[in-house]
Amino acid sequence: MMKGSNWFSKPPLGRPPVLQLGTVHAEKVRKELGYVHPTELSIEALAHLRGVLVRSTPSSGARASLVRLGERGIIGVTEGLSAGPRRWAIAHELGHFEAHPHVSYLGLCTGEDLRADYRSSGREPEANAFAAELLLPKDLLLPLCDVKEVRWEPVESIAKAFLVSLTAAAFRFVQLTDERAVVVCCEHGAVKWSAGNRSFGPRPPRGMKLDGWSLAYDFFAKKDERRRRETVSASAWVPGASDDLELVEHVIPMPILGQTLSLLWFRP
Repeated sequence: MMKGSNWFSKPPLGRPPVLQLGTVHAEKVRKELGYVHPTELSIEALAHLRGVLVRSTPSSGARASLVRLGERGIIGVTEGLSAGPRRWAIAHELGHFEAHPHVSYLGLCTGEDLRADYRSSGREPEANAFAAELLLPKDLLLPLCDVKEVRWEPVESIAKAFLVSLTAAAFRFVQLTDERAVVVCCEHGAVKWSAGNRSFGPRPPRGMKLDGWSLAYDFFAKKDERRRRETVSASAWVPGASDDLELVEHVIPMPILGQTLSLLWFRP
């Protein structure tokens, strides 16, 4: 979990995450501070009210760090992060501070830690569950995730309204929507990560090479930077799916990062 020099900051190997732990603590913070919408307070002010000082630090290969000093803490966030990723990084570390009060931390959280999901072990998924509920509260998000069609526009509206990155908004959207949907990030012509609800079924596995029938494939193979939404064969994304089964792919190419983000959706 925490990538640091102190042996005591590491959790037991294979420790299963308890996501509800992070969610409950985020709800507790919101209730005690008395705000409704998470943008009513800056994330730095919110952390200060919980006894944590936020400071910028030079880039060290990690996005954020937490040092606990009794009932106080210091969060260091790497310089140069844009507003959305910075808010998430701070909320993630605050999640460690709130949800893991009996653990002494002196460590760093990488970008991978900030994306850890329920399949990961240790405390990182709990800190992410805290950040998700803190920045994107379920009661406010559910109405926004009730859509007739899965596409990027509702996700972009969420990202703008809650001051989070498009990736964070997509994570939360596919988690809360009733639709069978996942979000997939691809890099170097292969799946980098995917996230979604269990109703979707098997997700595209990490490292899977992109199929030529996927829209994301065209970005890497043909330099096609168009934002596109089309019906494609489910077999292009889901291993073992029959060729006659279809899903909708909505792809956003990100040339600067050399990546694509695809929303995949099985129509009802």
